[in-house]
Amino acid sequence: MARILNIDPVRCLALAVSAAGLFATAASAGETRGFAISWFQPAYYVGDDDCPNGVSKEMDWKAMFEKQGKTPEQIKALFEHPLSPEFRHAALDRGPHGEDVCANPESVHDTNWPTVQGKVSYGGNLDGTTDGAATPNSCAHQKFTGVDGTPSVDNQMYRVMGCSKIHRGSKAKDGRDAFGIEYLNERMREGLVTYLIEITGITDPQNSDKVEVGIYQGADPLVQDGAGGVQADSTQHIAADTRWQAHTKGRIKDGVLTTEPFDVDLRNDAVWLPEFHFKHAQLNVAFQPDGSIKGHLNAYQDWASIYWGMAKTGFLLEKFSAGNCPAEYAAFKQMADGDPDPKTGQCTTISSSYGLDAVPAFLVHPPEGKGAKTAQATQPIKAAAAQ
Repeated sequence: MARILNIDPVRCLALAVSAAGLFATAASAGETRGFAISWFQPAYYVGDDDCPNGVSKEMDWKAMFEKQGKTPEQIKALFEHPLSPEFRHAALDRGPHGEDVCANPESVHDTNWPTVQGKVSYGGNLDGTTDGAATPNSCAHQKFTGVDGTPSVDNQMYRVMGCSKIHRGSKAKDGRDAFGIEYLNERMREGLVTYLIEITGITDPQNSDKVEVGIYQGADPLVQDGAGGVQADSTQHIAADTRWQAHTKGRIKDGVLTTEPFDVDLRNDAVWLPEFHFKHAQLNVAFQPDGSIKGHLNAYQDWASIYWGMAKTGFLLEKFSAGNCPAEYAAFKQMADGDPDPKTGQCTTISSSYGLDAVPAFLVHPPEGKGAKTAQATQPIKAAAAQ
């Protein structure tokens, strides 16, 4: 004989309402997606009219040594040992009192540095003006037109470094094959540094009015794929030190995430620039069909730290990277456009734009943080909800 179940219709209705409420809460909270950055370096547009005088060149050491009063025999001996301490000191200690011009860039006046003369650049409108006029938070400067036609774009770092020999790439590869930029990305993929992004509250990857965005230093090296790129869907732990992270709000419209301004410091390559100091930064990235994101981080940077990051290599910068310490320093100082010093009026930061690609990843927060892995969706949210 079959057993007859005694079902309480009131209790059943209550359970149904409770379950519906839980689903509605989860749905309103939205989806969380994690990403590991697979490309991150200054975005330098390659225009035909950018560098009318060519890119930077190595110093004419022979002419410089002659100007210093060295004899032909002394010059010949120096060139026979171009990596010797004698050559290094003769090259760098050219200040009026024998100062090392990389350590003391204002000891000589040198403006012989090629700057970008083109009118198009990557970047964003960071100062809020249309003409680059001075404001309480910025210095007067010339604006660019964005690569996509957006008016009033700021990217003064490109103006300073866009004609540097090791930063000038080909137009066919959008400048990403420049030696200095490609090398640093290779080191990042080999495990030097890891940067992570987490986006929470995504109700629709095409349009979500309110999302939360976290930018983090990673504790694990990136995982390379078979082609030398970065493997998608790897597990990445977020570094526990909160000095290297930031949180902001954003909005997704037509598949493009734009954040509110934020400040963040990130550790970087000790050989080039030990730390990034980004101020008033904004992420502007588009969701790609394969689940990745691609776009730019537009921000002001402490230009002195950029200069000193390069200048600490001194002789290597000038001898092998076609650099010129005092001329680059003068260009940074002249082109700086953000955060003027209240006493001197000299701007202390410089506008910049960094190209950014990121692949989907599972992020793990440190124990004292959120704790849970980031769930990585494999299908659109609406379809999942329907199922």
